[in-house]
Amino acid sequence: MTWEAIGAVGEMIGAGAVLLTLIILVFQVRHSTKTLEETNRLERAFAIDRHSDTIGRWRGRLVEHEDLAKIWATGRKDGDLSEIERLRLNNLWIDLVNTQRANFVRANTVGEVGLARQAILSVAAEKNESNLFRDEWISSRPWHELASPDFVRLVEEAAINLQKSEDNLYRVRSI
Repeated sequence: MTWEAIGAVGEMIGAGAVLLTLIILVFQVRHSTKTLEETNRLERAFAIDRHSDTIGRWRGRLVEHEDLAKIWATGRKDGDLSEIERLRLNNLWIDLVNTQRANFVRANTVGEVGLARQAILSVAAEKNESNLFRDEWISSRPWHELASPDFVRLVEEAAINLQKSEDNLYRVRSI
């Protein structure tokens, strides 16, 4: 065997090794892509579950504590509240907005546009429900804006659009 023949065999072996490496890389990329898609799917499912859980916990407070439900209902009707009741309403309001802001951010992170919109509409509809809620929004808005200016801007836009809406599709129903 000559050196040329040995070189040709070496080149063929090298070409085979490169081809084998490319085939292995294709399988690894496919596997990584499938793993990433599955991870994204699971993250979206988690975001949906988390959204439901956080709202359920917030609403559960009103269901479990009649005094909180009365405060919230009174706030919706611009009723008179004592100083302590007003403080409790303020904390309920901030908790609602923080819950929905977190849901908005989480939904946007995983690409769940509908859930993000739902979080925005929830706050906008409540904000429009009464002057008291509007005042709560105005007083807490700068704090929420520090954490999520996009959320605040979109709530403001949605509130304006809801006011213009004739069908009241997203109007908060009375308790």
